[in-house]
Amino acid sequence: MRLAEIAGQDRALKRLTALLASRRLPPAFLFRGPQGVGKAAAARALAQALRCASPDGGDACGACQPCAAVEKGIDPDVSIVDAAYQAGLLDEEAAKQRSIKVDTIRHLLESLQMRSLQGGWKVAVVEDAHLMMAEAANAMLKGLEEPPTRTLWVLVTHQPDRLLPTIRSRCQAVDFGPLPRTVLEDLLAARGVGAEEAAALLPRAEGSLGRALALREQAGADPADWLSDPLAPFRLAEELPRELHLSRPAAEAGIARMAWHLRLSRGEAVYADAEARGVLRGLAALRRAVQANADPRLCLELAAFRLQALAQGARP
Repeated sequence: MRLAEIAGQDRALKRLTALLASRRLPPAFLFRGPQGVGKAAAARALAQALRCASPDGGDACGACQPCAAVEKGIDPDVSIVDAAYQAGLLDEEAAKQRSIKVDTIRHLLESLQMRSLQGGWKVAVVEDAHLMMAEAANAMLKGLEEPPTRTLWVLVTHQPDRLLPTIRSRCQAVDFGPLPRTVLEDLLAARGVGAEEAAALLPRAEGSLGRALALREQAGADPADWLSDPLAPFRLAEELPRELHLSRPAAEAGIARMAWHLRLSRGEAVYADAEARGVLRGLAALRRAVQANADPRLCLELAAFRLQALAQGARP
């Protein structure tokens, strides 16, 4: 995907293409903003533009061999650090990767120190960079202090405050915002989501395509359908994807759906009810816990139990 194909982030893309056209790039970028708005896709598109054999101004041509290699994930000079990358290094399951470990960052640093196999730039994209453990962050800091020439780091995160201040200070921040409603409608339509279904998803999507799609995955889990079922919390947790990088947004979307159901079912009266307000605060806290690396299944179960307790008149 070329930078020009990233939708709804005109300000960020204008800045990136200008820097690419001048080739005056910082050693590291920090792509920050909500989940599911195109940060990771933009990071990959940036890598493609740097590796392109026939760049078009500040963007990739999308047709040359290097562009195809980046698109397929087989360019040896572009490293995408995600759950699958670390699992391959550690010979573990991707679903078990809850943090970015120091060995992963050390391996990445060694790779970046080597000369490009095909000439040109080497790029390291670290997705969910806020998941780095302390040792991993300190190891990365050393790499950012003395980066090799023609090497670019791109840290992607929706929780920049969890990164070390010293890491943030060495990165040039690029802000990504929530997607406009019209852009979300078009992106959902391109994925086969009808106008009526999209209209139901958009108010809860908070400008995030990722959240909208996760809500759609949870379409059968409308709280109105399971509030009276004592086993529903366990079923909801079991229905989450096994892969951790997929179960997190799905759990977060499920909890957001519960909060939306509570507000919708009680209207403005929800804010006059102390217990209902307490449940809303609890649901918000559980969403933050999922974002902060807590077990998504446990958080989804607890959220469902709290909503059920309120609906049944018990103290949540």
